[in-house]
Amino acid sequence: MNKFSYSKLEKLFNQMTLRERFTMFSALIICTFLIAYFWIIDPATIQQAKLQRTLQKSVQAEKVINNEIEMINKRLQEDPLKEINNKIAFSQATLVQLDKQLDEKLVKFIHAQKMPIALTKVLSKSPGVRISALTSLPVKVFNADKGATEEVNKSPFYQHTLQITLQGDYNAIYQYLLNVESIPEKFYWHSLNYKVSNYPLAEVTLKIYTLSDQQDLVSG
Repeated sequence: MNKFSYSKLEKLFNQMTLRERFTMFSALIICTFLIAYFWIIDPATIQQAKLQRTLQKSVQAEKVINNEIEMINKRLQEDPLKEINNKIAFSQATLVQLDKQLDEKLVKFIHAQKMPIALTKVLSKSPGVRISALTSLPVKVFNADKGATEEVNKSPFYQHTLQITLQGDYNAIYQYLLNVESIPEKFYWHSLNYKVSNYPLAEVTLKIYTLSDQQDLVSG
């Protein structure tokens, strides 16, 4: 039976033309290639693609980790307190500058004990005016704030106030006040009360004060 089958196949093969034989061999080669591709080559290709994707992900993850390690090493090499120290240094420099500006302004104010002397000297430039009373009022903290911090309350400013009563006519008193304003040292005007006592004479009660960061005497 097998011999008959082989003989029959051989007979059929011999009856084929050269073109038919070539076509049959081509079909066999193609079928063999397809079987090999789908069962051997294609699974291997898919597996290789998966491995490549996994490898790419691993490489990317490694790059990310290396970048993080580099950043951490860079931070470790830097001084962790550098930024804080820079802020502290800047704040200290600002505070020193503000203190310097404040000291310059305070120096311009008249010394508390020199106020009566300066006001009395102005009389020589203001004829027709006399001082009937000169009183030094109690020293008090300037602009005390109940809500201020403890650090601020440790360094308050003090107000030294002087009350002076003048007598003279309007023009003489006016000239005296102008002369007071021309004193090189500075002070604040607190209040001024003008009252005609016996026309044309008038009586003026004024309060002026100076500031210092010391409750006692300060340098002028």
